Amino acid sequence: MSQLVSVQLDVLRGLLGELAGLAAELADDAAETGATGRSLPGALPGDAGARAGAVGDGWTAALTALAVRTSAVAASLDAALAAYRAADEQLAERVAGRCGLAAVAR
Repeated sequence: MSQLVSVQLDVLRGLLGELAGLAAELADDAAETGATGRSLPGALPGDAGARAGAVGDGWTAALTALAVRTSAVAASLDAALAAYRAADEQLAERVAGRCGLAAVAR
């Protein structure tokens, strides 16, 4: 049995903005973490510095991956929104043409 799915496109547009902002923040955090991680081997002597640097590299990689994937989700959502809006406009025009009314997309 199919279910009706109701999507508020303006709300999704807001979510898209939040995702894009989060992706940018994560990318900034990755850059800062990378800079800090690279300084750790020189700041701590011996094996402790090397291990701390490796942990910093790991966090940088994790934050970078998360930023890239968050950006990809935002891009997918943007494409879906564009497709929904285009379909809604086409439907409004078809309905208006049949009923003799002005087309108004949601």
